[in-house]
Amino acid sequence: MPPFEINRRSRRWLRIQGVVFMVLLLAAAGLAFWLTSRIRVSWDWTAMGRNSLTRASRRITRTLNHPVEIDAFVRTEDPLRAEIRRLVDRYHEVNPRIRLHFVNPDIHLNQVRKFGITADGELVIRYEGRRQTLMTLTQTSLTDALFRLTRSQNLQVRFVTGNGEPSLTASRPQDLRAFNQALGREGFRVKTLNLATARIPAKTALVVLDDPTVRLLAPEVATLVRYVKEGRAFLWLTAPGRPHGLAPLARTLGIRLLPGTIVDAESRLFGISNPTWLVLTSYPVNPVTESLRVETLFPDAGALARRSGTSWSQETLLASRPLPVSWLATGPLTGTLTYNPKQGDRAGPLPIGFLLNHVLKSGKPGGQRVAVLATNEFLANAFLNEGGNLTFALNLFNWLTSQNAALKLHEPESPDRTLVLTPFEEGLLGAGFLIGVPLLLFAAGMAYWIRRRRR
Repeated sequence: MPPFEINRRSRRWLRIQGVVFMVLLLAAAGLAFWLTSRIRVSWDWTAMGRNSLTRASRRITRTLNHPVEIDAFVRTEDPLRAEIRRLVDRYHEVNPRIRLHFVNPDIHLNQVRKFGITADGELVIRYEGRRQTLMTLTQTSLTDALFRLTRSQNLQVRFVTGNGEPSLTASRPQDLRAFNQALGREGFRVKTLNLATARIPAKTALVVLDDPTVRLLAPEVATLVRYVKEGRAFLWLTAPGRPHGLAPLARTLGIRLLPGTIVDAESRLFGISNPTWLVLTSYPVNPVTESLRVETLFPDAGALARRSGTSWSQETLLASRPLPVSWLATGPLTGTLTYNPKQGDRAGPLPIGFLLNHVLKSGKPGGQRVAVLATNEFLANAFLNEGGNLTFALNLFNWLTSQNAALKLHEPESPDRTLVLTPFEEGLLGAGFLIGVPLLLFAAGMAYWIRRRRR
């Protein structure tokens, strides 16, 4: 084979080949870049698939037939933005109609006031004119919010009226217009119910008795007792000292309303001069408050107690602080308030609210859901937007109407993400990285240098 001769013609062909090679290389790189921007392929190799959406999350996400706008109120340099985008992108891959927008709360003050944003990292999710606000972002909470946004407005919530209860339409501080509107955005159909003139419709998802100031008639109380015994959802809110003939209802629910008002000596730390306005920053473990991470305000709260021999499974919803901070005062709420057990004061912590379920023969809670709270003003126009009051109230209504637990959205977790080392093992591991690894690298370098010297 004759040797390859370099001449003018061969040089020209070599240059042409070089140019063609560069053009093809750049075209291949551009095509690869274009494909990566259009096609996303990923594999989740984590234990239990912790970086993937659950089957329930994907199913609910695919049902979204209209655009979903997610506004995340996070400062520009906050690393939380990357975490939020990482999770929302999983939903966007399943349904491109889901769009994420970041809002700097320091700049867009009008939007902060409009949506009642109280903390960094809050998300406002909008869908077909309704919206949900999330205080904490997890796959379970986001999918749960998307589910509630997609449901049709057929969950009827009926507030009992005709006995001096707060109005659902008035704008006075003690009324419930703002909360009525919030329930409408959640997908509830809010209606009134006069027990003296109407029966409770079969399609009612929840009946709410909100602190009547006029004594209910015996037939009205009997109607509520019969409704509860039928196994249907019920919420009873009552201010201290106002049972108003509702003792049969309390016996049916297996609770007692304790006389007195809870006072809190630390309320002044939050800029509140009234010691009967409770600011709660921690909560018992229960389905309503498990995602609540902000303080809530409960003016003029009382306390509850369990009755013995009840068929209800009772779970504490809210509780006051322990002594010496908080107690149930039974005397006059004037002057300097001090704990006085001789006049009937009770030491905290005391239950302010209960979540109730019927206990079945198997020993497990049944499907009926009831809540009783010895406080009601946290729903009023004057207090609804204080701290996490609105979030707490919406969580409570969603739990009562079974809009959370039915999803069974449990995020997958690694079977074991904890590494426990003894002090000796920690020291051995540190010595290995600080001394062992450098010595190993030095020995490898010396061996290579000696081998080269011998050549």
